[in-house]
Amino acid sequence: MNIKMIVTDLDQTLLKSDKSISDYTAKILKACKQQGIIIVFATARSECDCKSYTDVINPNAIISNRGALVRIGNNTISRITIDAETTNQILLSCLEQPSIRYITVFTDKGYFVNIPASEHDPNWGKYNPDRYTDFSQGLDCDAYKISVEIFDDVTADIIAASFPAIDVIRFSGEPWFSFGVNSVNKCDGIKQLAANFNIDLKDVAAFGDDFSDVEMLRKCGVGIAVDNAIDAVKDVADHFCDINDRDGVAKWIEQNLL
Repeated sequence: MNIKMIVTDLDQTLLKSDKSISDYTAKILKACKQQGIIIVFATARSECDCKSYTDVINPNAIISNRGALVRIGNNTISRITIDAETTNQILLSCLEQPSIRYITVFTDKGYFVNIPASEHDPNWGKYNPDRYTDFSQGLDCDAYKISVEIFDDVTADIIAASFPAIDVIRFSGEPWFSFGVNSVNKCDGIKQLAANFNIDLKDVAAFGDDFSDVEMLRKCGVGIAVDNAIDAVKDVADHFCDINDRDGVAKWIEQNLL
């Protein structure tokens, strides 16, 4: 394999279940960079939510918010957002649904939430500045994504059906759904980065575990599913690696690329 770029999802793929990166995984990724292999994070997380991991690994590029924002360092390669009017219409639809408790919105102005977060909660530190609002007055900015906590299987689809340009993705194993522009996906972000780095897609290896990873594993030259991945990801994978809690991504890279 002549892999020139490695793209990896974070949660339940590169990260352990406790949301940490092991010293072994960090060592392997740094060794890849030393050999000239491009390292890319591709995640549904916001860019600020990746900071603790980018500080450790210093990836060459980040595809965040499911692909809505693609950046190489401080250079923005692509930015696709939900316009302010549509954002507020989606928020109004969410407020009308009794099955929705938590609403979160990622924007360039910060992270908006409808349930106040304690400033002493370490889990919220990475989201600063976070802003509490009940969303009744709407927002005056566009959004990368709107994530909501829903405790049934139909509400998200009902809301998305009213917005032809918007789709919704569920996070497996969690009652969370993410609304975003339907042209946004991680795979398109990879294509843009590959073109920027003058790398053919066949020379890209992609690792993932969840619904938002299916297309990138299907389209990249080598698609690798962690053993804890959902069936939809395993069905399109070319290879498999050990589970995230046993450093599956790093083990596969060391055995096959280094």
